[in-house]
Amino acid sequence: MKKTTALFKDACNFLSEKAFEAKKYNKVILHRLCYQQCKEKFQNFSSQLIVRAIGVVCDSYRLQQKEQTHFSRDVAVYDARILTWRQNETSIWTVDGRFHIPIEVWNMELFNLPKGQSDLICKNGKWFLQTTVTTPEIPKIEPKQWLGVDLGVVNLAVTSDGEIFSGEKIEKARVKYLKYRQRLQTRCSQSSRRRLRKHGHKEARFRANVNHVISKKIVSKAEGTSCCGIALEKLTHIRKRTTVRKEQRNQRLSWSFAQLRSFIEYKAADKGIPILIVSAVNTSRGCSSCGYVDKGNRKNQADFVCLKCGFSLNADYNAALNISHRAAVNQPIVWPKQDLQAPKPLG
Repeated sequence: MKKTTALFKDACNFLSEKAFEAKKYNKVILHRLCYQQCKEKFQNFSSQLIVRAIGVVCDSYRLQQKEQTHFSRDVAVYDARILTWRQNETSIWTVDGRFHIPIEVWNMELFNLPKGQSDLICKNGKWFLQTTVTTPEIPKIEPKQWLGVDLGVVNLAVTSDGEIFSGEKIEKARVKYLKYRQRLQTRCSQSSRRRLRKHGHKEARFRANVNHVISKKIVSKAEGTSCCGIALEKLTHIRKRTTVRKEQRNQRLSWSFAQLRSFIEYKAADKGIPILIVSAVNTSRGCSSCGYVDKGNRKNQADFVCLKCGFSLNADYNAALNISHRAAVNQPIVWPKQDLQAPKPLG
């Protein structure tokens, strides 16, 4: 399996180079252009794995076509033609032939659903098959109200019903792991490099766990409120559109808002709860009471005081209310997810 994943990576890099040179990123075109060359270069490789590699390369160029994609991780992508599932084992193709390997199933209920693409990976010496399954369609609700969610750095999420999910734990963990990495990098010894590899993904796992907990609570809140959807703000390219002080750069770059949003979206889809994406323009500067928009309304990170009507509230809570109001202005439901331009800010 190790040789198979390494060969799959080499095939992906070969195809990526050819695709970038020819500027061809369509699966059918790249297949006609490179399949035979790849088959001759990797003679002992499965034809179907080459087809899967072509698909992986084309997907990698879907969003980014300015730079050549380089694959560094040993992962092989399988489908039903070269991978057979049984109750306690799987029949899998490798460069040394087909093997019947015992498996441990994490969730038998999911295991019995129709399966799709599978990724063969190795983590800490253990082999995993990460498989997609087709779940039955969940009946969609027709929302009569929207739960607005404001995403931030100091407060990771604030809902329009007033619940605040603080980012204090993540900030403490970020500072702790940053200082620890800096100490190890300064020593530059064999032992320090080994410790860096061992603890390299600890912070990311901690962040993912916190985001899972928050997203689960938000979706449960919407599920517990009859006919309620979830409204999120569009934060695409926010790091390019906004600037921060030098001492805050690491904190901003570590902000995993996209991960939290994706967790909320897939958990909501499992419950039949619709998601609506609205514009984030002036959600933190507009008054949720009278609609007046002014930069001076935001006194500081935590406080909002309207210069027109005097209304005061927690700044993130006020932004969550604005997001909820925008979603309620007769906008179409996003199903599946689709970024829509919200109406202009109130006021």
